[in-house]
Amino acid sequence: MRQKRKETLKTFFLKSNSTLKRAADNHKVGFWLYNYLFLPTVVGGFRLADYKIGKMISSAYKRDLDKQLKHYMPDVLDNPNKRKRIEKDIVKCYFTDGMFPSEYMLYNFQDQGYHERHEWLSDMDSNAMLLSLSSEEAFNDTRNKARFYAIMKDYFHRQVCVISSETSMEEFVHFALLHEKFIVKPMEGTTGNGTFIATVNNVSEAEELYIHLLSEGEWIAEELIRQHPDMAKWNPSSVNTLRIPTFRTNDGCRILQPFFRTGRKGAVVDNAGQGGVFAVFNPDTGIITTDGVDEYGGRYEQHPDSHLTFKGWQIPQYEQLKKIAAELIHRMPMKQRYVGFDFALTQEGWVLVEGNSLGQFVGQIAEQKGVRKQFMEYLKDEA
Repeated sequence: MRQKRKETLKTFFLKSNSTLKRAADNHKVGFWLYNYLFLPTVVGGFRLADYKIGKMISSAYKRDLDKQLKHYMPDVLDNPNKRKRIEKDIVKCYFTDGMFPSEYMLYNFQDQGYHERHEWLSDMDSNAMLLSLSSEEAFNDTRNKARFYAIMKDYFHRQVCVISSETSMEEFVHFALLHEKFIVKPMEGTTGNGTFIATVNNVSEAEELYIHLLSEGEWIAEELIRQHPDMAKWNPSSVNTLRIPTFRTNDGCRILQPFFRTGRKGAVVDNAGQGGVFAVFNPDTGIITTDGVDEYGGRYEQHPDSHLTFKGWQIPQYEQLKKIAAELIHRMPMKQRYVGFDFALTQEGWVLVEGNSLGQFVGQIAEQKGVRKQFMEYLKDEA
């Protein structure tokens, strides 16, 4: 019964909103009805009784709202009237543009009007559009790291060991003793969560690690990437990578707002969600065009630890990388239209790290520029 009620609420609040929002974007009368009648009603209902309905529609929304207000606008916490006003606007953007509170803050929506806000691409909308154009099987090609490795093995250029019930202890022990130190990732993890560097010194330690990992789920162990000195100078403790959001189009391959990522001192991963810093670079030239940013609102002209300047830095061997990205998007099965590929540079050239079919377009944060229009154009321009 509770699940049925949730689905009914989602249908009214989200599907009805989507239908009316399309009408608002195309007709003056629809715009008035949507903004001055429907929108205030759904925003009020969503917020009613400390977000009772909002929590049923999205359990994560209220937690994110409280977290972002505390971080970005602590002054409103003790001012009920001001807090009510800003919360209404934040919730309104959830319905008009699919934005969570964190996106509202990072995209500076408080300083933008209705049409300006509509230029940005939310995670909710990008995921919905991508999912509507593909199948669950196709998304498993990237979501499952072992499956992705099987498809793209030739581009990894390093040894990999899958840790699952189908992998014997002997296989894992052989891999572990061959490399001694290696990186371990959850099979379907994201944003670097759960990733760690493992070190084993003997058979007993390798067997203990195998038993422990298998008890926690499925994992993939990879030979460590020895990154090129030009990349390591940014931060030596993490492998610093590039995200290349790649579309398969009539033109062959289009790249949208690619970015360079670097970890912080002592960090194992470079993901922005784990404190890393990223900067957008020109998709044609490979030259960084923005300051570095993180997902906590920080902005840096220079890396906070290595003090290297972001703007103007040339990604090494970039022409080679563009060719590889074009090869990869056409190699994906099921004719997937989009994959965000992650690459690292070694002394021998570029290696593939992983692929993401629902990658976040966080380059918008660094560039302070929405990419909704380009994203939709690239998706429609199917090869």
